[in-house]
Amino acid sequence: MGKHTLCFIVLITTAFAIEANTFKEDAAFTQLKQLITANEQSSAWHYAKTLEAEYLGDADFDFLYGLIALRVNETERAVYAFERVVANKPNWLDARYYLANGYFKMKNYHGVIDIVNAISLIENIPDNLKASFAKLQAMSVSQLNKQAVYVNHSLAAKLGYDSNINAGTREENILAEDNILGEDILLSNESRENSDNYLALDYQLIGSKALTQTSKLVFSGLGQLHAFANESNYNRLLVDARVNYQKEFENFTTSVGLKVTPLWLDDSYYRTQFGSTIAINKQINNQWFVSTEAYLGKTNNSVNEQLNTSDLSLQMAAQFALVNWRHTLSFAVSQEQSEHLENSHNDKQTKAINYSSLWLINPQWLASVNIGYQHQAYQDKQPFFLETRSDDMWLLGTSIQYQYSNVWIYRISANIQDKDSNIPLFSYQRSDISFSVSMSF
Repeated sequence: MGKHTLCFIVLITTAFAIEANTFKEDAAFTQLKQLITANEQSSAWHYAKTLEAEYLGDADFDFLYGLIALRVNETERAVYAFERVVANKPNWLDARYYLANGYFKMKNYHGVIDIVNAISLIENIPDNLKASFAKLQAMSVSQLNKQAVYVNHSLAAKLGYDSNINAGTREENILAEDNILGEDILLSNESRENSDNYLALDYQLIGSKALTQTSKLVFSGLGQLHAFANESNYNRLLVDARVNYQKEFENFTTSVGLKVTPLWLDDSYYRTQFGSTIAINKQINNQWFVSTEAYLGKTNNSVNEQLNTSDLSLQMAAQFALVNWRHTLSFAVSQEQSEHLENSHNDKQTKAINYSSLWLINPQWLASVNIGYQHQAYQDKQPFFLETRSDDMWLLGTSIQYQYSNVWIYRISANIQDKDSNIPLFSYQRSDISFSVSMSF
């Protein structure tokens, strides 16, 4: 090989090496880093993608590229980027940490544990980074345990006061012009507003069984026993049991399931609601989450089969989350149709809108507020009042809870209902104040 040829090869090689390592000195590095630091996720990701062709393979670019890819849920691209960084610079501990984060988001929990085990052999790791690795490892071990069978139980005891246990009216009588009989009717005490103190016991079970890395069975059970101090005829026991099959796809998660909800009233079996559900959920980014669910079912009433209905509902919700705040706005529409033509006056369509907010004051204190509105439009004239019933209800709820430990939680709650109907008998106001203690195990 000639001297000039050798010099040419050396010059080309040197020039390539210089070009391949110029990203950190390039203005693009500063601009991309500033966008990431300012939490301008969308702009940073768009800008990073314009630099792919020129800088992919450069460790400094791959690190920033992987960082913003993680934030916008482009997890696979993030993992590939951090794998390149670690391969080229195995001592870059931050890159290993973010690679472990990527593995965790992809449910590659064994990969996370392998990284943490390798890191444990390195000396002089900063304490904060060591703690972060340990947290990731603990979370991965927990998720692997859940992939067998995961079950969580909670038990709560609640003391409360209900100002209107039977959702009764304040009216003392039904006026003559308001009913088919043409005469004033004095309402009994059982038909009017009635208040009482109560004790409630709640038991909840939530469990799951992983089938694959992207699918699982989720099952839950809820039992609520409500006992009043003086009006025992309003005591009730509600059971809600559900099982769902969940499947994760690249851009969304879907589930199909069954649920059954029997109710006992005054120690007697009263009714059962049962049906099937289908839902689609999508995590748009770290802040936005949207979901929709449809339900098709039936209500069978054991006391009076004339109250049997076919039920249909659709609900859509959007959730926006910040560090310490979570806001949820939902809209639902439902239809209840009687199985008996003579009871068509009970057929109704309900439209509801609801806003709820959770505020994490600190790791122990959590506050919540819930505001809702419902409109119920009945489909036929009420036979006693000769009017087609129309109801509007406002709901307000608020609570504050203190988490004493991972096991014990204390909560104070207040709920208010204000229902207005074109038929005065069905208008009422109701408030419920309670204090509860719950434990998880």
